[in-house]
Amino acid sequence: MGTYISAEIRRRPGRSLGTLLGVALGVALFVALIAAGTGFQEAARLPLSGIGADILLSRPVIETQVATPQTTRGVRQPFGLAPLNLDELDSVGAIPGVSAVSGGLLLWDFGANSYQTLLGVDASTSGVGPAQAGDWIVAGRFFEPDERGVIVVDRHYAAFFGLQPGGSVEIGERVFNVVGVIEVPGGNQAASANFYIPLADAQSLANVPADQINQLYMRVDEATDVEAVVAESERRLGIISAMTAQSIIQVMGGVARISERFAGVTAAAALVGGLILTGLSLGAGVNLRVREIGVMKAIGWQAREVGRMFVLEGILFSFLAALVGIFLGWLAVLALSQIPVDMSQLTASTMPDFGNGPEVNVYTLPARITLSAVWVALLSSSIGGGLASLLTSHRAAQIKPADALRKG
Repeated sequence: MGTYISAEIRRRPGRSLGTLLGVALGVALFVALIAAGTGFQEAARLPLSGIGADILLSRPVIETQVATPQTTRGVRQPFGLAPLNLDELDSVGAIPGVSAVSGGLLLWDFGANSYQTLLGVDASTSGVGPAQAGDWIVAGRFFEPDERGVIVVDRHYAAFFGLQPGGSVEIGERVFNVVGVIEVPGGNQAASANFYIPLADAQSLANVPADQINQLYMRVDEATDVEAVVAESERRLGIISAMTAQSIIQVMGGVARISERFAGVTAAAALVGGLILTGLSLGAGVNLRVREIGVMKAIGWQAREVGRMFVLEGILFSFLAALVGIFLGWLAVLALSQIPVDMSQLTASTMPDFGNGPEVNVYTLPARITLSAVWVALLSSSIGGGLASLLTSHRAAQIKPADALRKG
C-alpha cells in the first residue's frame, strides 16, 4: 500500500503538489497569524512589564483648568498632567486585586536651549515601578531613603553628556551629586527620565506640597483583573488616564487590534480552508483513478483496503503539508519579527516635542512560533486530512470493478 501511494505521488506530481500546497498555505497562515496575535499582545506588555507594573495611572488636566504657559522656564510639572496625592495612592492600593502600588513625580526642567526630564522616586518603597530602580543600577549606587541632594542619571544621557558617579549637575539652581547611572529595562517609556532624584527633592524643586505626585504605578494579582481595577480607580479618583496593555494596543493602531482580537479565528479559518482543499483534491483524485480502483478490486483488493489506502494517503499528504506549512510560517514569522512597533505616542502627554528627552528603545514585534501552535497545526492537519479522506474513501470503496473498467 505504501508503495502504491509513493508511486501515485511520482505519477501525478501536479495534483500531489497542489494538494500539498493547499494545506501548507493554510498551516503557514495559521502559524503566522497566531504568532502575530501573540506578538502584538506581548509588545503591548513591554512598556510596563520591565518595571513590574500592570497599570500606570495619571490625572489629565480637565478643560476647566488653565494650563501654565509653555514659555515657563525652570522646573515644572508636565503640561497636561494634574497632581495626585499620597492619600489617593493609599486609596487605590486598597482596591481588591492590587498587590503593589507606588508613586512618582515626573517633572520637566526647561533651560535656555533644551530641556531635561526628572522623576522623583520614593526610595523607601519597593516592588513596582521606579521604586525598584535600585535593581537597574549599572554604575555607582542608588540613593538611600533619607538622602537629599543626590541624583542618578540615565545611562544614555550620562554617556552623551559625560556624567559619572562622583560628578555633579545643576538643576533648578541647585547642585546635585551624581551617585549612580541607571538603565531602565527595555528603555520603558513608563519610567524613562534623564534624572532620578529623591521624591522630596523633586517636590521641593517643583514647589509642590510634600504629599503630591503625578504618577501611580500598580501591579495586580491577575491580568484579567486589570480592567476592573482601572474602573474602580476611576470611581475613587475621578477622571484619570490609565496605561495598560489593552490601551497600548489601542495606540498601536488597527492592525494590532484586529490581530489581538481575531488572530485565532482567522488562523483557524485558514487551516480549515486548507483541509477543505485537501478533501476536494482527494475527491477529484477518485475521478481520475476510477480505472485503477477497478483494477485493484479486480485483482483482489477489498473495499476496506481501498478505503484505507485513501485515508492513509490523505493523512500522509496532510502531515507532509503541515511540515512544509510550518517552515513557511517560520519564514513569515521571521519577517514579522522585524516589523517596528511605534510606542512614541505613549509619551505624547508627558513629553514635549523639542529638546533632549530620555532615549527610548525602538521595539520590534516579538513574534515567534510557539510549540502549542506547531502541535495544533500538525494534529489538526493529520486528523482533518484523515477525516476528509474518509468521505473520499467511502466513495472509492463503493466502485464496482466492472463499472470502473467500463467507465475508465
